[in-house]
Amino acid sequence: MDGFPSGEQILAGLSHALMVVDSQHVVSWVNPSGEALFGTSAKNLIGRQIDHVLHFSDPRLDAALTEQDISLTARGVMVSGDERRLGIVDFDIHPLASDSEWRVISLSPMPQDGPILESENSGPSNLAIRAPDILSHEIKNPLAAIRGAAQLLDRQLDESQKPLTQMITAEVERVVNLLNRMQTLSSNQPAQTKAVNIHTLIDRARRSIEAATGQVVKIKDKFDPSLPDALIDPDAMMQVLTNVLANAVDATKHLDNPEIRIVTRYSFGASLSAQGENEAIRLPIQIMVCDNGPGVPAELEREIFSPFVSTKKEGQGLGLALVKKLMRDMNGRIRYDRENQDEMSRFTLFLPVAPKS
Repeated sequence: MDGFPSGEQILAGLSHALMVVDSQHVVSWVNPSGEALFGTSAKNLIGRQIDHVLHFSDPRLDAALTEQDISLTARGVMVSGDERRLGIVDFDIHPLASDSEWRVISLSPMPQDGPILESENSGPSNLAIRAPDILSHEIKNPLAAIRGAAQLLDRQLDESQKPLTQMITAEVERVVNLLNRMQTLSSNQPAQTKAVNIHTLIDRARRSIEAATGQVVKIKDKFDPSLPDALIDPDAMMQVLTNVLANAVDATKHLDNPEIRIVTRYSFGASLSAQGENEAIRLPIQIMVCDNGPGVPAELEREIFSPFVSTKKEGQGLGLALVKKLMRDMNGRIRYDRENQDEMSRFTLFLPVAPKS
């Protein structure tokens, strides 16, 4: 067909960044979208080692850049160039089928909405976390067996021992509800919110972690007894609290003098504009979970709520990304920082107040 564009013209017209790397891991070609992403011309990128051009917050992705035969896809990862952050992208690297000496790298930028504390006017989450990336529906089968075993055991125990089996049953049901929720995690279905006493949930989360670890979790708490009920989804909030508190326990487990604090208070400071609403929603209920562990490395502080970013060697970097999603579903927000006074790591949860009935 006369006038039909060449293959290179088609590649050059794609909206996502493409790079071609040779067997020595040297950049050999960059399309115009790649130039736009890096903020420089292809001339300044071609001829350079790819691991000098791209830098990921996850070292596993950095290592993949110089693995000749690897094929890898990662969704929603933070990437940087030489001197600046390029943003959150979907990343793909694979050898050419026709010639494995060459590899193609694709970087597709994702919309960003502020990983530490989202802006008041941000829309629904664009976080691409799907249930198949995190959990399989097959998990429900062993969970059903665990619940059935706990119910049978409950019939044989005396009253003093039944709270343990009841906790098992309650936790299994909570996880099943979470699995159901995660199957539609990428959708924007509203959370099942109601008025809940957050102090009750905090105590449940602590007892859940104690049951899982087999040890008493020592916490210094400072609760505001006059705090009103929060308008939240109790199952989702239990997942948030359990995740954040478990992180604090894990961060302090090797310390000689571990310290974990939970503070609740009422503050008029935070608000957000929910999608489709003209009036801002106030978030005066605050839960602060603090610990004296090593904290988040400075280079990861702004990315810890992004998927696949983790400070743990064995971590997959999905826990806090899910926490962020669950908080947004409840019209809440989460922020990470370090206290100036004693340099404790601090996660602050911002929640709306339940309307008076």
